[in-house]
Amino acid sequence: MSTLRVTGLASGMDYESMIKQIMDAQRVPLDKLNQKKQINQWKQDDYRAINNKVLDFKNAAFDMKLQSAYLTKTASSSNTNVATVTGTGTAIEGSYTLQVEQLAKTATLKSGTLTGATIGKDTTITVNGVDIEVKSADTYQDLANKINAESVKTGVKVAYDTTLKTMFFSSTKTGAAADIDLRGADVTSILGVATNGTATTTTGNVKLAADTSLASLAGKSISLTIDGQAAPFKFDITSTTTVGDLMSKMNDSLKNTGVSVSLNKDGNLIIDNPVKSKTVDFTTGSDTTVLDALGLTGAISKDAASVYQTGQNAKVKFNGVEGEYDSNTFTIAGLSITAKSEGTDVTNIGVTQDVDSVFNKIKSFVDKYNDLISSINSELSEEKYRDYAPLTDAQKKEMTDDQIKQWEDKAKSGMLANDSVLTSSLYSMRQALSSSISGLASGQLKNLSDIGISSSLISGTSVSGSYLDKGKLYIDETKLKQMISEKPDEVMALFTADDKDSKTTAGDGVATRLYNQASSIFSQIVDKAGTSTSVKNTYVLGKESLEYDKQISALQTRLDDMETRYYNQFTQMETYISQMNSRSSSLASLLGS
Repeated sequence: MSTLRVTGLASGMDYESMIKQIMDAQRVPLDKLNQKKQINQWKQDDYRAINNKVLDFKNAAFDMKLQSAYLTKTASSSNTNVATVTGTGTAIEGSYTLQVEQLAKTATLKSGTLTGATIGKDTTITVNGVDIEVKSADTYQDLANKINAESVKTGVKVAYDTTLKTMFFSSTKTGAAADIDLRGADVTSILGVATNGTATTTTGNVKLAADTSLASLAGKSISLTIDGQAAPFKFDITSTTTVGDLMSKMNDSLKNTGVSVSLNKDGNLIIDNPVKSKTVDFTTGSDTTVLDALGLTGAISKDAASVYQTGQNAKVKFNGVEGEYDSNTFTIAGLSITAKSEGTDVTNIGVTQDVDSVFNKIKSFVDKYNDLISSINSELSEEKYRDYAPLTDAQKKEMTDDQIKQWEDKAKSGMLANDSVLTSSLYSMRQALSSSISGLASGQLKNLSDIGISSSLISGTSVSGSYLDKGKLYIDETKLKQMISEKPDEVMALFTADDKDSKTTAGDGVATRLYNQASSIFSQIVDKAGTSTSVKNTYVLGKESLEYDKQISALQTRLDDMETRYYNQFTQMETYISQMNSRSSSLASLLGS
């Protein structure tokens, strides 16, 4: 307790020391509880440290369950100036040829020579359908900045060179579908470029609404002819057709052409054609009744001037078969190819099994296994120093930091010695490794030893591994690489096989078995020691820790009450003695008088 007391003034007794000695003896059970709680915490820490390694191994086992870990291919190009190539898991070993006839390119456009410090007028430029507001005080760099700010929407970026006084436009993607579409009443004058196409719109003087009935035109039809389409689009009119119905039919049929139909605010029928290289014509034969009714007769006009450019696709021949791609990096037959230059040169592509990659993955997996069982074996065999209990606060005050560390190193030792969870876990993993895999074809690889992985290896006069290694695996690198090269599918099956039978692991591959074992071990340890985010009452050691807290709190309260009672008793005694001393003094004074 922290209360400041002055004792023994009347009696001359040092009862502060007397009470301390009494309480020290009474606190022995409390110290033991705190020591048990500390041991509980050390066990929990050791369990969790092991479980971190279990989780790491579990993740490695999961990766080794996947066939993709064994399907890595090495691909080479005989002429990397023409194309570079890498193999994927789906590539088939063999030889191929590639010719790059044309590289994919972005759409590009440049302005004329731009003079003047500013744009000089308020206007709007539309870039791929996005309006860019331009102010008269804007510089050409300001305009470039505004266009670039919308590049995510437009797919167009622009650079302005102050020396050349030119704006350079480029689409953010390559391929024929990539385009630059600049529109606006002032686009040609501002950018100093000539139009190379216009969007055809058709308007008329007839005022229409979506619900306008076309019953008077029943039995008639209208056709649209669009450049590049194999046949005209024909639309029949019935007694129930309205302008809205006709527009819906037209838009549904024209959705893949880029052409669309709508009504403007004045009730004029608009046919919008954003692809400037195409023209749209209307036909109804010699009967112009439909065109007249829709206000289309002689009403064809031109939209605002526009500038339009497209990119181009890459064109290649792979083993003589032609193909087009919108990027210079594309995939053919499981090969990721990057075209570098176009022309008549042909590059030869070779695809082989990537032995080193698969070998390194298996070796890393074995290393993680060895690291895990080494850690488990170390915990199980660690010496337990029973004479070294956790130090109390009072004991620590009498020791140096080095002494405390040396003591606690021994006190912490052997927390999981001969632990049943770890012992059974180690046994189950060894069983998973040593058992043959059933269900595979006769003569197929069925044991790790078949590919050069074992707990003991003999190479000439050299012997690796013994019972002292407690299950550590060794790799015959030459044999493993040979098996990967000669029997890649069997090596893969040895690790990845899964018979989907939850009642037995006999038909499961090594990685599948060990993944399941690691998952089980991880769960058991979590049940025992929880994780860093676990609530204490959800796992065994956490519940024990809460019980210790409860007992410690109750005992500490009882000891505090006991100490207070002793002090009260001694204080009362001091009061009586003081009173007696006072009376004695008074009596002596009377007798003396």
